[in-house]
Amino acid sequence: SASVQPRAAMATVLSATLLGLSSPVGLRRFSPRIRMQAEWVESTVFFDPPVSSRFTPPLSSKQYLRASEAAVAKHAAIIFDQLRQEAAALSGSPLTSGLGERTVLSRSSLSEAAAAVLVEQLRSAGLGEGGAESAALWREVSSALAAPWLLRCVVCDLYKILDVDPAATGLLQPLLYFKGFHALTLHRVAHHLWARDDGPADRFAALRLQSAGASLFSVDIHPAATIGPGVMLDHASGVVIGGTAVVGSDVYMLHGVTLGATGKPMHGAKRHPTIADSVTLGAGATVLGDILVGSGVTVGASAVVTRAVPEGSTVVGVNKVLDGSQRPPSEAGEEDDYTWFYDI
Repeated sequence: SASVQPRAAMATVLSATLLGLSSPVGLRRFSPRIRMQAEWVESTVFFDPPVSSRFTPPLSSKQYLRASEAAVAKHAAIIFDQLRQEAAALSGSPLTSGLGERTVLSRSSLSEAAAAVLVEQLRSAGLGEGGAESAALWREVSSALAAPWLLRCVVCDLYKILDVDPAATGLLQPLLYFKGFHALTLHRVAHHLWARDDGPADRFAALRLQSAGASLFSVDIHPAATIGPGVMLDHASGVVIGGTAVVGSDVYMLHGVTLGATGKPMHGAKRHPTIADSVTLGAGATVLGDILVGSGVTVGASAVVTRAVPEGSTVVGVNKVLDGSQRPPSEAGEEDDYTWFYDI
């Protein structure tokens, strides 16, 4: 009908902007999986196109680090406006109406909304039960997430989720329910306290948040670990990241990933891996020691990596780096960022 056509057209624009395209025609140059995802979004509209699709595309992965603070703040405002639109629908159920009000509708910014979600979960785990401690918990979490670097991380993490996860039907869903996003955002607050280090109490507070995150989300990230913007922990359960690990931007990490040490005495030296930008770490992947996994690398599910991996490579099994010769001829011309067309 005529009333449906504008929504379908807007969904087409949305599917294009989520992929960073200027026109839906450009979808043809993407892999079948990516085109299928975009067509699915086009045919199934779960929410009105976000403000970002009317004014400016979401930050691309190349902009996660390069965008100015002013641009990031603009995108944070766009995201928060969309969150408010989506949260208004939660009033339709008594199971969600209070949640939408507490976490989004009563807040004034994206950083406050993210803080509200985290603080509610931390209080459920026994943190901040007393009046003074409760106020301090809110103050520390909300002020940390309002800092420019952490706000950039929250904005880019949400955009990364929309970019790679077809299960994300909007922005409110990951904000409220994706425990990988919660665990990573909590780590960012803990890292903020660890790096601030105004005294021993700051680091113990950071460790307390780490402990709570491990209990709540089954994700254990040492607060000293450095993680860039635009990272998704998909499903997240069992992710372990050591204290001297460095993770770049635009990284997709599935459940069960370990960025650990070898167990050898290092006497204070760096003992955990460095993961460069635009890396994919498959479910159950284990990367050990002070090694570099280069930009654009794909680490296959359950792989064990103890040696440096050159950029753009795919590594599977135990340190087995693959090249194009392992690709079946019929599929050699296909492109897909998250599927591995290899005979092993």
